[in-house]
Amino acid sequence: MNYKIKERILKNLLVEVTKKYDYLINELKTENISVRDKLSYDYTTNLLNMEGFQKSLKNLSELAKKENKKIAVIVFDIDNFKIINASYGHEIGDIFLKELAKKLKSISKSNWIISRIGGDEFGIAMYGIKPAELLLEVENLKKELEGFHLKVGDSPVNITVSLGVSVYEPDKENDILSSLNKAEIGIYQSKKRGKSTITFTSEQIHRSFKDLEEKRKIIRYAIKNKDAVRLFFQPIVDLSTEKIIGGELLLRIKYKDKILLPKDFIDAAVTFGLLEKLEEIQIENLASSGFLKNFSNRYIFINRQLKTDNIRYMRQFLNLISNIGKKYRINFVLEITENSFVQNFSAFKNLMKVAQKQKILIALDDFGAGYASFGYVSKVPVNILKIDGSLINECITDKKYQAIIKAISVLSNDLKILTIAEFIDIPQKADRCKQFNINYGQGFLFGEPVDISEFVKML
Repeated sequence: MNYKIKERILKNLLVEVTKKYDYLINELKTENISVRDKLSYDYTTNLLNMEGFQKSLKNLSELAKKENKKIAVIVFDIDNFKIINASYGHEIGDIFLKELAKKLKSISKSNWIISRIGGDEFGIAMYGIKPAELLLEVENLKKELEGFHLKVGDSPVNITVSLGVSVYEPDKENDILSSLNKAEIGIYQSKKRGKSTITFTSEQIHRSFKDLEEKRKIIRYAIKNKDAVRLFFQPIVDLSTEKIIGGELLLRIKYKDKILLPKDFIDAAVTFGLLEKLEEIQIENLASSGFLKNFSNRYIFINRQLKTDNIRYMRQFLNLISNIGKKYRINFVLEITENSFVQNFSAFKNLMKVAQKQKILIALDDFGAGYASFGYVSKVPVNILKIDGSLINECITDKKYQAIIKAISVLSNDLKILTIAEFIDIPQKADRCKQFNINYGQGFLFGEPVDISEFVKML
């Protein structure tokens, strides 16, 4: 080995040892912390080191066993960090690691434990996380890390990272450190795959990740090619006359000559925060479809999820469909699920005032399946109750379900609320609902969901 290279290596090693010694002496002088605790921390970044991380993982695993929670163990390292040290020197390399540690602290959450477990390798534990949440968390983590840079002079120093992810499940394994080992192996697998990648060591989670990635690809295609967001309607009929009063607008995506149902993409759309964008495109396509004149004096039902964090979006949505409704004399009905209604009752009341002013009707979907009561319904002017299909499916022979449907019908009539029976697929169910004075029906008996061009021919 070249003498100068040896000299540089020895010099850097001496600097590292001296800094660690100075750090420990100064910290122990200024703080009343035991040597053992102090040795659990990395002297450069002030994060937990490998020893401290392992100890924290063991403690966390004991809690996980009691609470039956999963722990995600994530390890990442900086691709080609040696180039930074070689190009700018170890002093800049240390500064980079310190700033990266600050970045980690700034994005970490209350259920995270973060550490520097060696060189350019960092470890993170996420407590009590669900698989679907984990996929998004890890991807966001990678995005944040690769968006980080340190400015050296006029040049920004950028990085990519390779990640290994393992999940500790207390009912399946005893030693959480084996999960740490698996995550570290995952890094090497990521390196082999070309760096700047994520490897999930659990085959099941890895398949889920790949599946979500494929679904996101489809969603992004639909967002970019708006015509791929197709307009489908299922008819809703007046049970007394069997005439179509309108239909429910349903979300579909056309991809590679196939029409995809919500089950094929909705979970990914929610996970990656893309559902609202798809819904916006759906309404844009409806407004520009050229078919709205055929819906004059009819009803268009649109289902939306009500949450406390999307009230602003819902107000914009109501304003948009209100303008369309006025232009074409269409009766728009906003469907909210029963449990969403109860869980967000205070927000719902305020939204109802907006809807009333804009002449938009409100329907409670899946009514009777959850825990909403007429006590809630009587406090806000709900216009329509869509009786859950699980009740309608048993309405022919089961007297308990018949009693529930009758009660909903009687109370709705007293409160001047209209009723719709879902999942009507045979004439006997339609006849039973007529006996119970249910106003409208929806289901395969009256028609399956079809493209808007076919639906207008049915009107």
